[in-house]
Amino acid sequence: MSTNLDHVTIVAEDFGASRAVYDALLSCLGLTPTLDYSDPEGDEDDTGTVAAIGYAGADGRLLLWLVAGTPGTATTGVHLALAVGEAAAVRAVHAAAHAAGIPVVQAPRDWEAEKLHYYGTQFSDPAGNLVEVLLRRPGGSRSDSKTSASPES
Repeated sequence: MSTNLDHVTIVAEDFGASRAVYDALLSCLGLTPTLDYSDPEGDEDDTGTVAAIGYAGADGRLLLWLVAGTPGTATTGVHLALAVGEAAAVRAVHAAAHAAGIPVVQAPRDWEAEKLHYYGTQFSDPAGNLVEVLLRRPGGSRSDSKTSASPES
């Protein structure tokens, strides 16, 4: 039997602020808002608005959902790691986050501790969730990570 991750859902108390972060970060990775859903509730007991956005890659498969939540329902403490195929993508998303004022937790760097062997950068969304973008490398080989410095936050 094989198991694969189908999608991740992040519930955001401040949907607008969270969407701005995910739009900026994910667009650098080729993930675009494919489904943008807003449905004013007609139920007398629930007058809120349901809002959700689905981000998909070139294949159209929805990978990440951002959903509006209410106070106390937000997703917090999540560590979402997205793998890319080249170090330049790690640097590009870091530069985009820096330009957009997204809190950078870790600037691009090599992680060479036993069994890690990757080059990555990390950011924080408005709820404090950690978003990491990384390039996996085979057993300790260094990537082209040192060829271009990115601004530190």
